[in-house]
Amino acid sequence: MASPVALLPPPHPASKASSQVADRVWRGNGGMAVSSVCNGRQLADRAGGQHGETVEILSTVARQDVRMRLVHQLSLLLMATVLAAVAAVAGLVVWNLRAGFSDYLQIQEGEHLTRLMEVAERDLGRRAELPQDWRPVLREWLDTVRTTSARGAFGDSPPPEAEGPPPPPPPPREARGALEPEGRLPAARRDPPLGRRDPANFGPRVVLLGADGVTPLAGRREMLSRPGQTRAIKVRGQTVAVLRLTDRTGPVEGVDASFLRRQYVGLAVVAAGVLLIALVLARWVAVRWARPLAEAQVAARRIADGAFDVRLPLPREGASASEIEGLQRDINAMAASLLRLESSRQRWLAELSHELRTPLAVLRGEVEALVDGIRPLDRPALLSLQEEVKRLSRLVEDFHLLATSELRALPCDLQPVQPLDLLREAVERFTPRAAAAGLVLEALLPRVLPDVRWDAVRVSQLLANLLENSLRYTQAPGLIQLSARALRTVLEIRVQDTPPGVAAQDLERLFDPLYRADASRSREFGGSGLGLSIARAIARAHGGQLRAESSSLGGLAMVLTLPLEPS
Repeated sequence: MASPVALLPPPHPASKASSQVADRVWRGNGGMAVSSVCNGRQLADRAGGQHGETVEILSTVARQDVRMRLVHQLSLLLMATVLAAVAAVAGLVVWNLRAGFSDYLQIQEGEHLTRLMEVAERDLGRRAELPQDWRPVLREWLDTVRTTSARGAFGDSPPPEAEGPPPPPPPPREARGALEPEGRLPAARRDPPLGRRDPANFGPRVVLLGADGVTPLAGRREMLSRPGQTRAIKVRGQTVAVLRLTDRTGPVEGVDASFLRRQYVGLAVVAAGVLLIALVLARWVAVRWARPLAEAQVAARRIADGAFDVRLPLPREGASASEIEGLQRDINAMAASLLRLESSRQRWLAELSHELRTPLAVLRGEVEALVDGIRPLDRPALLSLQEEVKRLSRLVEDFHLLATSELRALPCDLQPVQPLDLLREAVERFTPRAAAAGLVLEALLPRVLPDVRWDAVRVSQLLANLLENSLRYTQAPGLIQLSARALRTVLEIRVQDTPPGVAAQDLERLFDPLYRADASRSREFGGSGLGLSIARAIARAHGGQLRAESSSLGGLAMVLTLPLEPS
């Protein structure tokens, strides 16, 4: 079983760490681990086949180089988004909490003011006449409300701030006026002022107004300049006074402030926890996104250096594909395509040198024979030299034509042409050669075909290459059939023959330059191996297609489709 081998290329001049790329290579055919060092342009040896080969890039340090730029950017972006969301939610919660708590306090104070009004109405209802001095009366009402509120909050026991001996009971009402000039109890016998046990500072904000709601009777006059809420005191259905409570203006204190602080602390803890979780998730997501991009970057660099055997790891089959995984597949497809092109180029160069070597060797041998006097310098010798030169010239011309078609589209002189004339001319040219080879060339042509705009010279060369291919490889006795039909905007021309045929897996490769499928279509039949490649190039130059398929006659069928009006 193959074991992974780590590859460490030489350090890059700009960054030693960023160039250390660890590669693991598995080859499925031979079960053999392959290791190599990538320095400059390097192309892996493809001998031994390509089946099952996978090159997984584990560019550890190179990925870190990318993360320094991409991961941090993604992390900061995600964190900024989460932070903005948390800040917005926290701000909304704080604002809503403060507004709601303010409304709650407003309602609570309104309830206190209502209780104060009820106490005042009960007290005034028992009086025979309204008091002349409202200040002690208001203080008594406030004390009563404070006492009842404390009992409602703490049951029958006194509130925490009132622990100790209870205050003495108030003196009879008729004795109050004699105790002090102002009608108040002596200081030693009075309850502590309400402000000492009034964290909301309720008492000082209460002002008693006359029945008109304007004339102040008791309380601090400066409170009238601030907004507040009022309650009318009614006795026997008539308004005798108005209670006014000024709204709070200072910060919340006491129990209310403690409650808000607890809410703010809880909110801060939750927000901090959310941000911490978001930081971890943002880092994880950023790394997950950046890793395949880093691998793709390293793969692209290696492909640029000529290592076309690079393959990126792909997710398992059936997994949902993202844009990044699509990029990985595209890079793998690009590398495979470049590898095929490189292999084709190398094979083409090798075949080209071989094809040129043969006529050159023959030509050189004949020239040396003439120079050495082995053969006389007569007309037959010169004609033989001429034939070899012509063959070499045709081969060079075919290579030039094919190379031109790959670099750019073949130049075509499109002129109005009657396709029947081109087809009949091709049949007439090859009928004698077919008969001499023991073959029958049959033309199945309609009486009328629409006029077309083609390059007559190029299309004639295309038809000649197709017929030449069938003529060379069809076994005698045999049949070669040429047919044509018009299909809307295209014209379909079919050249098919009798055995031998070509295997299905080799049909498309017939159009590769210098490719020969098997011994039945080997070099012994002659030809350069470029005819079908040139034919397809001419078809594509006209906006058409040329494909190979198995023939109904048992051999090979070439199907040519050309538009009537090439664009």
